[in-house]
Amino acid sequence: MSRAFAPVYRLRSDVRFRRIEDEGVVLVQDNNEVLGTGTVGTRLLELVDGKTGLDRIVDRLLQEFDVDRSRLEADVERFVGELAAAGVLVVADR
Repeated sequence: MSRAFAPVYRLRSDVRFRRIEDEGVVLVQDNNEVLGTGTVGTRLLELVDGKTGLDRIVDRLLQEFDVDRSRLEADVERFVGELAAAGVLVVADR
């Protein structure tokens, strides 16, 4: 992931997220959709704060999980894309 292009995301205003042990639960209130996330996805959602770019989130995840950088970057980009398409994440105003 290029540091020159490090998008910043936030939860959409009608989305609620909670950690339950090592997993996460996401509620999209607009359509009452409930999504579950695994360990890494849960941590990613905790780090998405509307201020921190995805490049820095990847750096943080690399410190916490034993995973290859290129694999993690690809997985983060895919997962964030899925969450954005589902209406969970939006690009933050800078």
